[in-house]
Amino acid sequence: MSILKLEPRRGRMIIHAFGRKYDWIIEPRYWRNPIIGVITLLALPLLMYFFATGVFGIRPVALLSALIFANILAMIGTPLVLQIIGTGRVSFGPHFFVAVGGYTAALLSKNYGFSPALTLPASFFMGALIGLGLSPITIISRGIYFVLITLLLPFILWELTYWRSDVFGAETGIPGVPLLIFTGDVVLDIMIYYYVSIAMVLILLFFTDRVMRSRYGFMMGVINEDEEVALSYGIDVAKIKVITFTLTSGAIAVAGWFLAHYQGSFTGPVWLQPSFLILILLTTTLGGKGAVYGVIASAYFIATLREVTRTQFGEMSVVVLFIILLILLYILPEGFWGLYRKRRYREYVPSIRIRRA
Repeated sequence: MSILKLEPRRGRMIIHAFGRKYDWIIEPRYWRNPIIGVITLLALPLLMYFFATGVFGIRPVALLSALIFANILAMIGTPLVLQIIGTGRVSFGPHFFVAVGGYTAALLSKNYGFSPALTLPASFFMGALIGLGLSPITIISRGIYFVLITLLLPFILWELTYWRSDVFGAETGIPGVPLLIFTGDVVLDIMIYYYVSIAMVLILLFFTDRVMRSRYGFMMGVINEDEEVALSYGIDVAKIKVITFTLTSGAIAVAGWFLAHYQGSFTGPVWLQPSFLILILLTTTLGGKGAVYGVIASAYFIATLREVTRTQFGEMSVVVLFIILLILLYILPEGFWGLYRKRRYREYVPSIRIRRA
């Protein structure tokens, strides 16, 4: 009996291996654009570096840092989109889990000497554990009540950081966190940090895409459309909500782990600010309703626009930034991904709906 068997079909190849069947879409239109996108993301910092140093003779530290910030937004926004679809609830507390992951990494590194390789699973586990404890709110609350509960979580943690400043360091943060990368060259370090962060984004994007295309993702989409219909079809709504909220909370906490080991310290109040929450929500909204790939485009757009307004408008940069983003929300109701899907409509993807109830 052959272990590997290829079965050609029109436009695809069916691969039989080890008793399982896999489909490989041969037509380029299904895989050309993702490959072009990945190549662009990998080449972007190199092109920026050679252009900045060769044309202007400057070290592009700020520009490369903006790209890393874009990856951080994408690290948070990608699992957040999956969370919103799977629970049917729009969370206003993703930065709470970012702080949980950051504090876990910082405290374990400083007090117990944990390496980044050990603090990574610890941050994910702590975020998932707290997410599991909070997951019942996705079942018993909805609408404005869910929004208020998730909005209060970061404020509670904010107060806790000042009340126990001996542990959390308040506005000074927790210093002495071991850096993930240190070569002695600032530009080289930032370049490597970019590739580490984009690798994390691509891994999250891959798993999120696989989930959304699976049977589990289909059930998440049904729950997002109408929970009563999902129950009538025998879907265990409560179980899917708990699993989705737990795992995505742990994934968001990984962004905090990266921040702690990227900056060499972690200051929770900086990332618990409402302005950071607004940037996260704008990233998911401008990307497109339920559009995971759109999150990447909006994250890079927002991070680049944030850096441009900071250098051009100084103290008024935040005001100008949010005005521009509000205008874009009005003229792009389906986000950046909506512009693409108008020309190249593919398969059904669950959309985010905000219910009135």
